[in-house]
Amino acid sequence: MKKYFCLIFILLVIQSSLTKAQDDYENQLLKQFHEITSEEMMGWVEKLCSPEFNGRLAGTPEYVASAEWVAARLQKWGIRPGGNNDSWFQWFNWPYTVLNDIGSLTLNIKQPDGTVIRKNYNYPDEFYPGMNSGKGEITSEVIFAGYGITAPEQNYDDYKGIDVKGKIVLVNRDVPFTNPRDHEYSKWVAYCYHQYKLENAVKHGASGFLYVDGASANPNISYDSSIIVTGIGQQPLDDIFAGLKTTNSEILEKIRKSFKPASFNTGKTITIKANTTRHPEGKSCNVVGIIEGSDPDLKNEYIIMGGHLDAVGKAGKIVKGALDNASGVVDILAAAKAMALSGIKLKRSVVFLFIGGEEVGLVGSKLFTSLNSFPSAKTITYINLDMVGNGTGLYVSAGSPYRELLTYFDETNRKYIHRPIRTSAPVPGEYYGRPRSDEVVFRMAGYRTMSIYTTDAYKKVYYHLPGDDPDALTIEIMEDVAKMIYVAVTDMANDTSLKY
Repeated sequence: MKKYFCLIFILLVIQSSLTKAQDDYENQLLKQFHEITSEEMMGWVEKLCSPEFNGRLAGTPEYVASAEWVAARLQKWGIRPGGNNDSWFQWFNWPYTVLNDIGSLTLNIKQPDGTVIRKNYNYPDEFYPGMNSGKGEITSEVIFAGYGITAPEQNYDDYKGIDVKGKIVLVNRDVPFTNPRDHEYSKWVAYCYHQYKLENAVKHGASGFLYVDGASANPNISYDSSIIVTGIGQQPLDDIFAGLKTTNSEILEKIRKSFKPASFNTGKTITIKANTTRHPEGKSCNVVGIIEGSDPDLKNEYIIMGGHLDAVGKAGKIVKGALDNASGVVDILAAAKAMALSGIKLKRSVVFLFIGGEEVGLVGSKLFTSLNSFPSAKTITYINLDMVGNGTGLYVSAGSPYRELLTYFDETNRKYIHRPIRTSAPVPGEYYGRPRSDEVVFRMAGYRTMSIYTTDAYKKVYYHLPGDDPDALTIEIMEDVAKMIYVAVTDMANDTSLKY
């Protein structure tokens, strides 16, 4: 009987110790949880969106200055450098183009008496200058070239049967295969990219490129000095199709249904002017910080949080890049600060990645995954945050085979955040994610990936347009995103039962 009471006493002591340890853990966790504030986060957003960084276009000195500012924050909080050669940075060369002015877009309407009426379009609502355009002017007939794709393995070619040499081609975004949930979509992904479409136009001899891109800033179209580029909105598009008894949308719908191109000469003449300067000396970088794990074995396992630091720069007006993507950067910074100062020792290592060159073609994420400093085989997950700052709800996705990772975020929201939340785990074989996102680069490199978004946006989204300013953000949802990833990733890093 005496031994029985001793055993009970020992178990009670152990239980009391475990309860106290859990209480101490939660107290430490919540202290920094409450130190994450909208006011501080908005100050960081305003800094990243300031004229000092001039829209953070990859390759520019202003982007490099923004990267140095981010690294200084990490250093201040005691986070270690995780870049090349014990630095904060992973450098890469990246030439960039400066628009000296907005250029112009003009429709030339020839009259029966031989005179020409010229209709000039307005920036930025009706046209947006090609941010990687060659310098010069072209006046030519416009040739409709559908999606601008030549895909012999799909028996599809928008350039078949048309001669675009020396002409202006009109090209639409995306591809005729419209269901990204279908595994067949993966065969079309390479043709989604803006770079491909421009390069294919050059290959076929075009001298001008009209891109149906919502008249927004787009620095990831390839640069070729031989071709003049501009993005167009709805009004120029309507004018090109005026009198043709069809519309751009109707033709695209027919192409999607038949998988047969429908290219043709429009009979309309356009003038595009571009005044640009190319800077081949440009350089850019990722910023990488790490909190090294304390467990001798688990410290070699990684949780990576990433978001792109670059934005689209200046074209006429600065596109400040608040939602896209100062929001994701600042969410990660707030979580990083809290994790660094909480006093909680993380068993696994947590990596904070601020990606350069997303807007110009996913360059930074491709570099990071190729260096293999944090290999996929040792990574619990890569979590991508892009445009997470407008709305009232939360959305977290993960691949179906590791959907258990969603529970950390569900549980954190249930206990501490109390926002509407949706989660998803696409089944194997589905092509999920935006094809032009860093998350897809990581997934294709073998990483288990997750993405975090905000939902139910109620402020206007100025995607790649002037107006993407700090006041276009919902700073309260950003505070909650930062708190959610702080708690969820801390718990994930310390869960010894978690296997990758």
